[in-house]
Amino acid sequence: MINLAETFPQSHTSALVDITHRTMSLAKGILADQSRDLAFEPDDALLDIGLSSLDLVNLMISLEVEFDVMIPSTQINPQNFRSVQSIAIMVLALKN
Repeated sequence: MINLAETFPQSHTSALVDITHRTMSLAKGILADQSRDLAFEPDDALLDIGLSSLDLVNLMISLEVEFDVMIPSTQINPQNFRSVQSIAIMVLALKN
């Protein structure tokens, strides 16, 4: 698990929580579109909960729209897209 206190100052906590909740909703929406209603936690591996590589591409596009960011190709890697939590950290870094 990532130590958020070492990654971001305390002042970013509420933003990170908001990004995490919104990203969870996007991921759950992708699963729901495929008639899959699975419970999962922000630090669960997205591939383990059933998202395919195509689902992750769709999630990336949804993230760019939802958070008004452009994810640079250097940030599109397995580490950043491993879980909702890792995505939220990446999005927060891109927005700051």
